[in-house]
Amino acid sequence: MLFQRLAEISTSIYNTIDYALRQFFRWRRKGLRQRNEPKQDLYAHLPEPRRQPVQARAEQLLAAYGLQSFYHNSTARNYRENLFYLDMLETALQASGVQLPHTFSAADIGPGDWFYVNALHALLKWWHVPSAREVRLDGYEGDAYRVYASFHSRYDHALAYISDQAGVRYLPQLFSHQPGEYTVITMLFPFVFLQDHLAWGLPRSLFQPQRLLVSAWQSLKPGGVLLIANQGAQEHQQQLAFCRAAGIEPQAAFQHDSDLFQYDLPRFVIAARQDG
Repeated sequence: MLFQRLAEISTSIYNTIDYALRQFFRWRRKGLRQRNEPKQDLYAHLPEPRRQPVQARAEQLLAAYGLQSFYHNSTARNYRENLFYLDMLETALQASGVQLPHTFSAADIGPGDWFYVNALHALLKWWHVPSAREVRLDGYEGDAYRVYASFHSRYDHALAYISDQAGVRYLPQLFSHQPGEYTVITMLFPFVFLQDHLAWGLPRSLFQPQRLLVSAWQSLKPGGVLLIANQGAQEHQQQLAFCRAAGIEPQAAFQHDSDLFQYDLPRFVIAARQDG
């Protein structure tokens, strides 16, 4: 126990210095573009009984959410993973019972390099409507300047994924309390355990999962919805405990399984509508 505590302190000190340096230098590098790959055999790895329904679902999502441009400008893996996110979040929206207006603002908290922004934006624009909504989507990332092996930062990757999508902003800052600002807020795989937070290079001082949850909840408009995804049952149960402590009563909490993409840990989703 003492060794673990000392290790946490050491890691936190290192992370604090490293994080401060990233915020100071704010590394950016132009020229990053997402490469395209063929997608004719996206699900050839699945056995025949499972392949046909997942291919049909992929085609349905492509048509319903206007993903043709993304289909022709993405890697096969990124496209498949976006389809999984789209399927997962569509299921969560349906379960929440929310009614989305034609014009609204949405926030995504902690998107990393935002590899799934095409799925999220398409869902908000096209879910249950014949013509596209006008959506402002803000992605709040407090560690946007982390540099990858390619010498491009998360910020660079996020802008490449966003491409020319109107109304989408990647904001290199921590999410702040904004009462009644958003109709939809998503928190996709937030850190709920300190060891994971530290392992991803963040300072101990930024680990405030309960405060972040409350800030997100209070930043929703009446009738808005908060969607949270976690990986693994342990994270999911901890997230539900945070919700109970904050007085948040979800309309739905479930495990989402789909052959659209496969993960080592199962994905869980919480959908809570702000009726207060």
